Amino acid sequence: MHPLTELPDRQRFINTLANSTANKLALLNVNGFWNFNHSFGYEVGDHILKTISQRLKRRFSGAVVFHLGADLFAILAGKEVALEHFLQNIESCLWYFGYSPIEVANERIYTPLRIGVAIGYDDLFLNAEFAIKQAKRIGKDLMVYDAAIPSLCTPQSTARADVEWERTIREGLKKGRFDVFAQSIEGGKIPKFECLVRLHHPDGRIISPYLFLDHAKRANLYGAITKIVIQKSFAFFADKHAEFSINLALSDILDQNRIDFLFEKMYEFNIADRLTVEVTEGEGIENHPEVISFLSSLKSQGVKIAIDDFGTGYSNFEYLVKLQADFIKIDGSLIKNIHKNAIHKAVVETMVTFAQKMRMQTVAEFVANEEIYLTCKELGIDYFQGYHFSEPKPFGSLVIH
Repeated sequence: MHPLTELPDRQRFINTLANSTANKLALLNVNGFWNFNHSFGYEVGDHILKTISQRLKRRFSGAVVFHLGADLFAILAGKEVALEHFLQNIESCLWYFGYSPIEVANERIYTPLRIGVAIGYDDLFLNAEFAIKQAKRIGKDLMVYDAAIPSLCTPQSTARADVEWERTIREGLKKGRFDVFAQSIEGGKIPKFECLVRLHHPDGRIISPYLFLDHAKRANLYGAITKIVIQKSFAFFADKHAEFSINLALSDILDQNRIDFLFEKMYEFNIADRLTVEVTEGEGIENHPEVISFLSSLKSQGVKIAIDDFGTGYSNFEYLVKLQADFIKIDGSLIKNIHKNAIHKAVVETMVTFAQKMRMQTVAEFVANEEIYLTCKELGIDYFQGYHFSEPKPFGSLVIH
């Protein structure tokens, strides 16, 4: 038994699974549990795990609940538990844990879950692990894989894709196939661009980062790509009368080697007052003190801060103030139909009003046509980016007036 929660532990789970006819398995973990330990202390973290264990046991009386370690739990059920009932319990767990706080040490702590479910597979554990990883990868709370419903995305196909992409990325790094393109951001007196990485594939294609960056992260190659973007963009814009931005992920900011490299190149090329660093909403960056400290250091050097993809996560305006944002880049999912969608228009209008009151500037992404542009302009958005103005271009093709 697990010494903390008194649930069957990982070894018991493995033994049970090997000798069981169970056909349903759910793996659950707590989003952001690491932050609870570091913000409130390990005693509070332990109390949270005990409470979660008790809640799960009450909700899954017909199944076996295991504590596999840290914040990972498993729920194993056989054919005697109806599939519909099992999935209803899983879905109710998402709601209950997300909206019913645990009260401890004078704090009300919410424990939202991420859950991966496998049904009817010979290897339940492999497929449930794959489901929870896929949920995390695409930003969902729940992912269900059912052997009775064929899927193009399987653990085997995904593993093969990771291997092939890792090989392509490693060769690209070794042979200098990574390049930096720039897309114009319209609306200001000084030319402004966002720098975007591209991969020249051996077959001649130019590959978008959306296809390879996740693979690079899993292969621990993301940092090398970030350094290429920093080196090439800083060198290009050093003698240009233009402002430019680069994107940094949470993993970049938490890696001291990459941060040292960034500051070294900032001083070498003397571009701090023309640089904007874009960080993405939804990575939980506001929960890391190191991020706040890093952004403060950048701003002290004259660098501006932009929150990218704002509107995709649990957008809150306090977060913008906390991160000392200069720009809000409104996500393309809100912009691309803004001329036809009254709800999206109202949401964006609220963002713009807040930004104006806080003396922040706004950027509309995915401005694809004149109608979208005019609607955004009518709302008072400051800058515009998208294919209506320019697609991303190699540095050599840029015309900077």
